[in-house]
Amino acid sequence: MTTMKRSKLIAMLLAMVMILTASSLSLLAFAVGEDEAEGETLPLDQIESLENLDIHNYMHFGDSMSTGYMLGATQAEIDSFAVNIDDNFNMSFPKGNPTTTTHDWAFPYTYGSYPSLIAEAFGLDNSQWYSFAREGLTTNDVHRILDPTYYSRMDDQGKRDSDQAFDTLFGTEAQGRQELANMQALAAQMLPKADLITIGMGPNDIIFSPLFDVLFVLKDAAAGNTLYAQLVGNATKSIIMAMGGFDLMAAYSTLFSVADVIGALPEVVSALMLSVVRGYMAVQQNWEGVVNYIRAHNQHAAIVCVGGYNATKDLQFADIDMVRIGKGMGVFTTIMNLYWANTCPLRDQYYFVDIRNVDLPPWPTMIEWPGKIAAGQFFGYFMSCSHPSYKGHRQIADAILDALFQEEGTNTLPVTSLI
Repeated sequence: MTTMKRSKLIAMLLAMVMILTASSLSLLAFAVGEDEAEGETLPLDQIESLENLDIHNYMHFGDSMSTGYMLGATQAEIDSFAVNIDDNFNMSFPKGNPTTTTHDWAFPYTYGSYPSLIAEAFGLDNSQWYSFAREGLTTNDVHRILDPTYYSRMDDQGKRDSDQAFDTLFGTEAQGRQELANMQALAAQMLPKADLITIGMGPNDIIFSPLFDVLFVLKDAAAGNTLYAQLVGNATKSIIMAMGGFDLMAAYSTLFSVADVIGALPEVVSALMLSVVRGYMAVQQNWEGVVNYIRAHNQHAAIVCVGGYNATKDLQFADIDMVRIGKGMGVFTTIMNLYWANTCPLRDQYYFVDIRNVDLPPWPTMIEWPGKIAAGQFFGYFMSCSHPSYKGHRQIADAILDALFQEEGTNTLPVTSLI
């Protein structure tokens, strides 16, 4: 293959990857309905009738969007936010609420997060509810917490990724296993008597997993060749640095170039496409698995699915970027919301909450971005501005409470309302 043809191929692959990545990022968070008025609260008659819902035990499952991650983070904490990735692709980053004032791993939630607001609305104390949400969890991880036997049905790649998630989250393999066992035991104890179960999961399946999967393929391809191993080692460092600055284009550009040099481009591209598809499929398969497992052990609980929104709809580096980033990232949200709201075969078993316009902290302006990026602060602002604000968590909680007052089936959305 000539250099010109090789460059065109890599450019085409980069374009394809960025489209897929942009689509994936749209599921980063949970949503607030476009027609919902800002600051809207439940009518007084609904507040007074909360007792009629007979909610005495509550469970929540999710990831950083529902732990209240970055709530109350100061400017200094955002600016100094750092992500480190080791040679085995384990990520380490600030856990819990950066302010460290409200986050307790023994009872892990941040005051002001929407699960805590739901519990507060029903007057539940800490013995009556628990949030199983943790930063970085995927749908496989949530499924494992509920159903410990699910791990035996996962493939080797799924097991590797899930084990890595718990190791990364809790620091060591031993700590990860212990925390998982603790959550599994508590979930088994609480599930039969739960009256309300809210679930928001999916974004972590398809954000960073594809890149880490292909890095493993690249390392395997270089095994046994000292020169190739050195090239891959240097490339891995560059890719990790790019990921730390959230420069996905640079990360994939380096990946494809090195893969081409060592003759592993077909394997890398194949692994990438497969990983993205696996992420899409995992969200749906695990959702149905989780709902089925809940219903096998609890027939009476109200289950609420919290939908997805475009977390970067207001991210703009230049005038043209708003079209490319903001609009493009809504595709996957639409697909997944349509599945949850309409086409899921278990649709009659749960409420769907469409809350796409959740309030987020404001992104830096186009004028501010160059300095933020040069200082290596993109990831801190990304983590802060893509997670709901205090107002956003209140909107989500209000939308969930509102859904519980609806008659069964009334929250199914027409296709056109999600496009």
